[in-house]
Amino acid sequence: MKNITFEKYQGNGNDFVVIDSRGNDLYKNYKTNKIFDIKQICNRQFGIGADGVIFIEEPKEDNYAKMIIFNSDGSEAQMCGNGIRCLVEYLHLNDSMNNKNIEYKIETKAGLKIAKYINDEITVKMGVPILECQNIPTTIEKKINSIPSHEFIEKDFNNMGYAVGMGNPHLIFFVKDIESIILSRLGPILEKNELFPEKTNVHFCQILNRDNIKVKVWERGAGPTLACGTGACAIHVAAYKLGLCNSQTIVTLPGGNLKIDWSKDDCEVMMTGNAKKVFSGSMLVN
Repeated sequence: MKNITFEKYQGNGNDFVVIDSRGNDLYKNYKTNKIFDIKQICNRQFGIGADGVIFIEEPKEDNYAKMIIFNSDGSEAQMCGNGIRCLVEYLHLNDSMNNKNIEYKIETKAGLKIAKYINDEITVKMGVPILECQNIPTTIEKKINSIPSHEFIEKDFNNMGYAVGMGNPHLIFFVKDIESIILSRLGPILEKNELFPEKTNVHFCQILNRDNIKVKVWERGAGPTLACGTGACAIHVAAYKLGLCNSQTIVTLPGGNLKIDWSKDDCEVMMTGNAKKVFSGSMLVN
C-alpha cells in the first residue's frame, strides 16, 4: 500500500482533489498502472468527494506548471475555469512562500492559460471563444449572429440553443424563468445530444439585466455542479453576441459569482473569481 497526499480546493463550490505530481511518478503510475480509481475518489459517499481530480505536472515549455484534469466519471477534460483557479491557489499557497508569484502560465489540453493573482482574486485569460462548428465540436449548421444555433425540442422543453467552445463544448439556453428548469431531467439528455459528437456541457441562463446573468449548470462528465468557469465565459460570449448584455457581466452560479469581460471576437475572455483550500489529507492506494 502507498500513501498519497492531496489537497482539496473549491472555486464557487466546484470542488477538486489536487495531486501534485511534480518530481514524482504519481501521474505516470495512474496512467500506466491505474493505482487508483478517479470515480471512487470523487464519490461523495465512498471516497473523498469531488467534481474532479487535478494532477499538477512539470511544464513541457518554459511555463509554471501543467494541469491535467479528470471529471468525476473518470473522463479527461480539456480545461476547467474553476479548476485552473484552484490550481493557481494551490501554487500560490505552496510554492515560493517568500516570493509569491503574481503571474502563472499554465499548460492545459486547451492551450496555454495565463492567470494573475491579485488581492486574493484570480484573473485568467481563458482564450478566444470558438465559434467554428467543427472546432467546438458540433454538427449544428445554422448560425445566428455567428453563433451555431439550433432549436431543441425535448419533452416539454422547446428553446433555441447556442453552441460556444472554450476549449470544451458548451450548449447555452436563455430562458425567462430559470427556476422552472428541471436540471436532472433535461441535463443528461442534452449532454448526449447527437449534435455534439464529444457530448457537451449544458447551461440554462436567465438574463436579470444587462450586467447580470443567472445560471444553472449541467457539466459533461460530472452532472449538476455549483459552477463552471468555461461555461460562464461561453454564456457571456453568447449573450453579448446576441445583444443581451454589456461587455462586462457578473455570472451568478449556484456556488457564487464570476466576473466575465469580453467584447471582441479576436480577444481572450477574461474570468475573475477566487478559490479556497478546503482541507489536506492522504489516501491509501495499492
